[in-house]
Amino acid sequence: MDLRQALWVFFGFSGRLSRQAFALAGLLLYMIRFYPIYRMFSVQDDEEALTYWAGVFMLMLSVLVVSHIALAAKRLHDFNRSGWFSLLFIVGDIIAFIALCLPRGDPGPNRYGERTNAPR
Repeated sequence: MDLRQALWVFFGFSGRLSRQAFALAGLLLYMIRFYPIYRMFSVQDDEEALTYWAGVFMLMLSVLVVSHIALAAKRLHDFNRSGWFSLLFIVGDIIAFIALCLPRGDPGPNRYGERTNAPR
């Protein structure tokens, strides 16, 4: 996977994304998101380090939520739904992730692209 395709997967809002690609990319984002939380628990006695890792978490969370919404929009496109529903991801984070991992995509082309895992 080249850099352009990786940027499309994590930050592009057009095209379609298969269940497998959505699940793997989403799990990677959750692992990245939970690393600063792990670090905060490991440095509970050090107030300065705790503040540092809390800042890192907030910065990463702002970027990763946008990335999760982009993934959800492409996943919704795969079964011919509007990407605007991906904004519900903000409210139901992990529940929305699991729900989008379950349905199969449309076989063949739809109005959001000719095939999965490719920009429109």
